[in-house]
Amino acid sequence: MPAALRHQVEAGDKLWAHFISLFISPPVVWAIWILLIAQQFSSGPLEATFFASLFALTICVLPMAFVGYMVKIGRISDMHMRHSHERYIPYSIAIVGCLLTELIYLHFGASPVLVLVALVTIVELTIMLIGTFFSHISLHAMAMTSIISATTIVYGFNKSLVFIPVLLLVILARLALRRHTAWQIVLGALIGTCTPLVVIAGLSLAIT
Repeated sequence: MPAALRHQVEAGDKLWAHFISLFISPPVVWAIWILLIAQQFSSGPLEATFFASLFALTICVLPMAFVGYMVKIGRISDMHMRHSHERYIPYSIAIVGCLLTELIYLHFGASPVLVLVALVTIVELTIMLIGTFFSHISLHAMAMTSIISATTIVYGFNKSLVFIPVLLLVILARLALRRHTAWQIVLGALIGTCTPLVVIAGLSLAIT
């Protein structure tokens, strides 16, 4: 980002940045995206709602409910988890929840696309958990780039372009709030972009 543009953003009112960080947060983005995917790759609206709600509950709602409780009792600074050590348990809850979701998907014969989404999410969150011990990696950047990468795989590159302005806005907001350095955002973006591709490549090799 040009230094002059970043300076203008940081010198102004950052209410917009807080708004973006809150409402385009990873749990919100993932929940909406999985609902759209489930609607297309399920046998009916009831099944789609079940699969999407399960994903949203175990990967998004439960970890954030834990964070909210810890913020309330003063054990975590705020909902954005500014310190890396505050992310260990929420990430672990999300990973366990996603493993449970994957098992339920397999048991009830969910679409291979949904099974793959859950698998990619498990891998991404595990990488993020391990990486958090070394750097305060941007989960916001990872979530958005993961969706862009997955959308490209499922629907093609042209359909994924709609998310690019949202990604740039999220990155700008995180920098304006000084939640992450540019390097931490790049790390998150790399994880989000590469994980779906690597998982699919690994599965293809395993099958062949």
